[in-house]
Amino acid sequence: MNCFDCRCCHACGINIEKIIYGATGATGATGATGATGVTGATGATGATGATGVTGATGVTGATGVTGATGATGATGATGATGVTGATGATGVTGATGATGASGGAAQALSAFSVPSAPVSDGGAVVFDVNAAVEGTAITHQAGSSDVVIGEEGTYYAQYSSTVLSVTGAAFPQTNLITFTLGGQTQSAGAAQLVFTASGQAQHVTTGLVFNVTDPPVTLNVISGGGTFIYSNATINVFRV
Repeated sequence: MNCFDCRCCHACGINIEKIIYGATGATGATGATGATGVTGATGATGATGATGVTGATGVTGATGVTGATGATGATGATGATGVTGATGATGVTGATGATGASGGAAQALSAFSVPSAPVSDGGAVVFDVNAAVEGTAITHQAGSSDVVIGEEGTYYAQYSSTVLSVTGAAFPQTNLITFTLGGQTQSAGAAQLVFTASGQAQHVTTGLVFNVTDPPVTLNVISGGGTFIYSNATINVFRV
């Protein structure tokens, strides 16, 4: 009996000291993988390890581009005015200036006309009486229309009279009164009267400030606009 056919040697009563096996048979196919077992409980977290050594500081990066300038802020409130400083010491008094030239004696003239007198267009008013003459700078011959300024200086002339329109004139009629100096009309001293009827009377007053640089020079009062009758005509001239 072939020992490989016996399932139990003890059944045959054969004392087998050594069993010689035959050649190993081919490996059978691998069986299917069994189901995964249940995951075990997570173990406790271990203690935190010691902090490692700090690493070296890295190289500084390049500077970024400068940003745009922000809007200007609102102007702050004006601060309180500071305390006024102490007054400085008074400076040294300067030297006294030279004394100015003494003023000359008063120079003045007042002349007038007594009777009413007509004056034609462009004619000069005549003054037949000198009321007062002071000094020698201003002269006038009684019965003349010329007032002569004989010295350099600044002068003031004032003229007044009553003016009457004549019969037969065309109305309205304009009377223009001007000063002339050396024959030159002085527009600054002009005065104007307008008449609307024959025999109408009006009062006029005018004045002029003028300079004389090349004496002597003649001052006159000129009537324009036609023929007019003048009464109570007065001229006063002063050096100022």
